[in-house]
Amino acid sequence: MIRLYENFNQHKAKVELLYADGAMKMAFCQYRRSSEDAFFIPYTTLTYVREGRKVIFLNGECYDMKAGDTLLVPKNSILYSDIRVKREPFVSLNLLLGDADTLLSPMACHIADRMQLQYYAGMHNMSLSTFKRWFKKEVGCSPGQWMIEKRLQQAKYLLQHKRLSVKEACYNSGFEDVSYFIRRYKQAFGHTPGQAAI
Repeated sequence: MIRLYENFNQHKAKVELLYADGAMKMAFCQYRRSSEDAFFIPYTTLTYVREGRKVIFLNGECYDMKAGDTLLVPKNSILYSDIRVKREPFVSLNLLLGDADTLLSPMACHIADRMQLQYYAGMHNMSLSTFKRWFKKEVGCSPGQWMIEKRLQQAKYLLQHKRLSVKEACYNSGFEDVSYFIRRYKQAFGHTPGQAAI
């Protein structure tokens, strides 16, 4: 399940807000236990690993981060994070920049669900055509294209990190047709999902 960044499980981590103003927030995060999460991040975010290691899947790419590494996370990203705590805790500093784009949050947190775009438009008191125009202007692509892109990124994560079968990754990512999924996956990543799972 994908969670809004602000709503992740506080019992897994100690989070301390170090600074906040209208344009930015800085937070200290410490994990004493392993944690595997998926977040929708509506801010441009800079994350710095101070101690420990974590694996991040972002926009279809995998980043193995260790102490001293920094990663820029673009606004409106879905991030899959796997923190493995052994003896020492995992510690990071996170800088959240700009305003949150909360209109995308419901779509992002339900990326694999089969909800109609009309539902999301109605949530924001927009007609479907107004919602599509707003989305294209703010995000740079249609809502359907964005959903497919995010579903494909989730499928890649499930194939490579969770080692699910092609069929399981297809259905768990919100696709209903395996052939269509394979074709779109190959267009997006240059290889079939079966090759990604190897």
